[in-house]
Amino acid sequence: MAIDTVLRELNFDRYDRNARLRPALLVVLPALVLIALWLPKVWTLFGALTSLLVACGVTFLLAQLARERGRSLERRWRGVIGREHTAILLSHASMALAAPTKARYHAFLASKGLVLPTVEEERLNRAKAHELYRSAGEWLLEYTRSKAAISLLLDENISYGFRRNLMGLKPIALLILVLAVVGNAILIYLAGPMSKMLWPGIALEVGLLAATCAWVWMINKAFVVDASLAYAQRLLAQCDAPATS
Repeated sequence: MAIDTVLRELNFDRYDRNARLRPALLVVLPALVLIALWLPKVWTLFGALTSLLVACGVTFLLAQLARERGRSLERRWRGVIGREHTAILLSHASMALAAPTKARYHAFLASKGLVLPTVEEERLNRAKAHELYRSAGEWLLEYTRSKAAISLLLDENISYGFRRNLMGLKPIALLILVLAVVGNAILIYLAGPMSKMLWPGIALEVGLLAATCAWVWMINKAFVVDASLAYAQRLLAQCDAPATS
């Protein structure tokens, strides 16, 4: 309930809420659920303090942390995700796009005054060719920015940002989950076998272990690369349906 209150009171735009804040909230969710189950009075107090937390910028800080971790990941995986992915798709050597489709994209970008290398120029100087492709991708990103808010492009951008930031926060998420699993097990032991909290505690333990497995096995490089590819393809597809100024 407190998380819903936070989301209502925030003035973040759609991208900030879904690609930055939600990953951060998912990371701290195990700790919040643990508190809600075992310390209901503290949870009630936390709910009362939600507005103060928002006012003090705690939620904004969480969103910025997710953003920083995601951008750090993008730098480490340079050439695999993000804007570099768009440049790779434009390359003559890439087979991800059909040749006629790629030719249309090159023709559109060239019509806007952007210089793109030929097959021979790319072969002779791949580094320079990649810089030209990256520049074209950056231009297209700005060219479509006004259109993105009402197109599928924003959906793909949010999906990519969400997955990238989740992956960037993965070490923190696993640390919190391990602490929550251990803490919950200790509380179950201290409560005793006759406690009314026994089965809720066991149910939470199962849920925490399942969440840990999900973070370990589902949130991985392939998970992020897939979203990056989808976003890069959607961005380049704007060459077939160019935005108006």
